[in-house]
Amino acid sequence: MGFGRRAFLLGTAAAAGAFAAGCGSSRPAVDTGTFTAAFQGSGAGEGIDPGVNTLFVDEARMKAVYDGLFEVDETMTPIPRLALAAEPNADGTRWRIALREARWHDGTAFGADDVLYTIARVLGPAQRRPFVAATSLAPVDLGLSRAVDPRTVELVLRQPSFDFPIALAGYGTKIVKNGAVDFARPVGTGPFVFREFEPGRTFVATANEQYWDGAPAVGELRIVSAEPDARLNALRGGEIDFADNLNPVASRALAGRDDVTVQTTPGSGILFFAMKTDRPPFDKPDVRRALMRLVDRAELVKVALEGMGEPGTDVFGRGFQYSAELPAHPYDPDEAGRLLARAGVRDLSFDLFTAPVANGFVEAARLFAEQAAAAGVRVNVVIGSKDSYYTDALETGALTMGQSGPLPIPNHFASRLITGAPQNRTRWADPEFDALYARAQTTATADARAALYRSMHEILHDRGGFVFFAETPWISAARAGFGNTPATVPNSHAWARFDGVTA
Repeated sequence: MGFGRRAFLLGTAAAAGAFAAGCGSSRPAVDTGTFTAAFQGSGAGEGIDPGVNTLFVDEARMKAVYDGLFEVDETMTPIPRLALAAEPNADGTRWRIALREARWHDGTAFGADDVLYTIARVLGPAQRRPFVAATSLAPVDLGLSRAVDPRTVELVLRQPSFDFPIALAGYGTKIVKNGAVDFARPVGTGPFVFREFEPGRTFVATANEQYWDGAPAVGELRIVSAEPDARLNALRGGEIDFADNLNPVASRALAGRDDVTVQTTPGSGILFFAMKTDRPPFDKPDVRRALMRLVDRAELVKVALEGMGEPGTDVFGRGFQYSAELPAHPYDPDEAGRLLARAGVRDLSFDLFTAPVANGFVEAARLFAEQAAAAGVRVNVVIGSKDSYYTDALETGALTMGQSGPLPIPNHFASRLITGAPQNRTRWADPEFDALYARAQTTATADARAALYRSMHEILHDRGGFVFFAETPWISAARAGFGNTPATVPNSHAWARFDGVTA
C-alpha cells in the first residue's frame, strides 16, 4: 500500500506520526488501478455479515460486495436495485416483486430463491448478534411466500404494509446467496468481488467485470479502518485516496490545498444521548422530560463540536419523508428541577457511558455533565473502549451516546423503537407507540400514514428516551483528480459507493 500498513490499519498515534513525515504537496498521478478509502474503525467489532453488522465501515464494505432489493435515495425514498418493480395487492398483504437479471460472483444466476433464503435467515434464530431487520421483516409469512418463477417472488404479509419497500431497503436486508452460512469469504452480486478482510484493519476486493449495473473503473478497492488523525495524515500524504467522516480539525487542515477536494453534506450526522427507559432513573417519564431540558444543545454544538453543526430538536430525520417539525426543547434547569420534583426524585445521580468513537463525543459528555450540574444533577462520565463501545452500550449504563446517519422514518421506528427491536438502545417499550406503528403499516394512503407517524414523533418528543442534540455535516475528502467520489447523505444509495469513481 506504499506506507506503514500495519501501523496505519491499527489507527494508532504512531501511525499518525509516521504519516506526518510524508505530508507534502507533491503526489503521484491518480489512477483507478487501486483505490483506497479510509473509514472510522471499530476493531474486532467490525464485520461483513449484512444481516448483523451496522457500522459505517461495515456498510461501505457491504455496498461493495452485495446489493439489496431496494436502497434509498437522498430523501430516504426507496429506489429499486435487484428489484425491478414491486406491486402490492389491494389490501397490502401480498407484494409481487420482479427481479432483475444478475449473477453472483461465482457465476450462478441470482433469483427468487435467494430472496426467500435471505428473509428466512433474518427471521430465523438469532446469532451471537441479532439480525438487524428481524423486526421490520417480521410481518413476512414465509410459509405462504413463494417463488413464482426464477425472477419473480411473491412475499405474503401477516398484516398489510403499504410501506413494505422501505422495510426491504433498510440495514440488514442486503441479499445473500441461497444456502450461504460462511461470511468469512462472502459471495455477492455487488460491484466488487471479495478477496480478503481483517476486522479493524483492511478489506480488499476486485472489480466485478460482469456487474449488472456496469463494471467499475476501479480495478482494486481497499477499505481500511483508521482513526481521524491517521485518515487526515494519510490523505495529505497521498497514501489513501478517500477519507470518510472527517472532523472539523481535519476539514480546516485540508482547506485551500490543491491536491485534495473537501466535500461537505449538511445535516447528515445525528448525535444523541440515549436513556434506557427500562431502569432507574429513566423509567419515569418526568425524569426523561427533565433530561431533555438539561441539555444546552447550542453550547454543545459551539464548544464540543467546534461549531460544526446545528442544534437538534429531538426529532429524528428532519426534512425526510414522514418526519415532523416540532419545537426544540429549551435548556431550562429550573423546569428540569420542577419535573424531577414532580417525579419524586431528589439528588439525581447517574453514569453517562461514552467513548471516543466520533468527533466531540467525550467533550460533549463532559460539557453536558457541567450543564446538568446547574440543576443539581450529578453526571459521572464513564469512558469505555472505542473498539467495543456500540456493542457494550446496548447493555451498559443508564445513559449512553450514539451517532446515526439518516434512515427512513419507518426503519428508524422498526429497528430502534418498536418493543423488542434489535437496536433498541433506549429499551423503549410503549404499547401506544407500537399500536400506532402497526396502524401506519396497514394504512393505504401516504398522507394518512404521515399523520400516524407524526403522532409517534410527538410521543417520543414528549417522553421518549432519545435526545437528538445535534445535526452535523458529513465531511469527506478525496485526492484531487478523481471524479464521482461519494459526497452525499450517509445511508443513501450513493454514499460509500466506489464503483462509479473515475480518474
